Amino acid sequence: MDDASFRTLLRSGRTSRGWTLDRLGRLVGAVGTTVGRWERGEYLPPREVAVSLDRELGYGSQLMRAWQIEKTGSPLPPWAHDIALLEERARLIELISPHLVPGLLQCTGYMQLMMGRNLIPAADIARLVDARSRRLEALIANGLASVTAVFPAFAVDRLPPDVRREQATRLLELTGTGHVDVHLIMDEETPIGLMGPLMMFHLREGGAISASEHNRGVIVHDEASDIGRLHHQIKAALGRSLPAAASRRFLEEVR
Repeated sequence: MDDASFRTLLRSGRTSRGWTLDRLGRLVGAVGTTVGRWERGEYLPPREVAVSLDRELGYGSQLMRAWQIEKTGSPLPPWAHDIALLEERARLIELISPHLVPGLLQCTGYMQLMMGRNLIPAADIARLVDARSRRLEALIANGLASVTAVFPAFAVDRLPPDVRREQATRLLELTGTGHVDVHLIMDEETPIGLMGPLMMFHLREGGAISASEHNRGVIVHDEASDIGRLHHQIKAALGRSLPAAASRRFLEEVR
């Protein structure tokens, strides 16, 4: 029933519980005749009521997804296409990078080095570094519970010595807060299965949204099948990486 319409899910959820239109209406602050009109597809309820219906019927965001598709043509709300807003609404962020330290975890020297290699003008580098510096701390203060990051060990230990020490120290500081887990992949021949970085945002209001970086920019995935596939890739990458404690020991050695 993943692709069912809003009205089909609404009616099915209500009747499977043996509830009348009036009973469901009382739970969400509406009258039974209005619920009946929603079930007949005459119009959609407001977003806040759809959220309540999803919760009362135990759909775990499936009903909201159907509502969003019928309302806008996309299963994602407009803000979900903004990575900064996704970061701010997340309770857990999972980051998988096949080549580099993920951006949220980069130290100042690492940012400057990577941006310089991409021939970004010095004035723009200073502005971008200032904007991104301590972004993670601000997100944690805003309610982000944890970040799990998986990336290759060579993303740190092949850096110039001064940047390597700064980046290793930064990662050790972050993992010491209790909000960040780093898992390093040691075997360079072990494929992560990604062409570019992958991000999974587990939202405080429920549900998850994934995004990946490509040459044409960041793509937010709005298909349930994509989210499932990318979630599987995250689990596979974690399975090939060192535990968090062993990753910390490696960082202490290269610092």
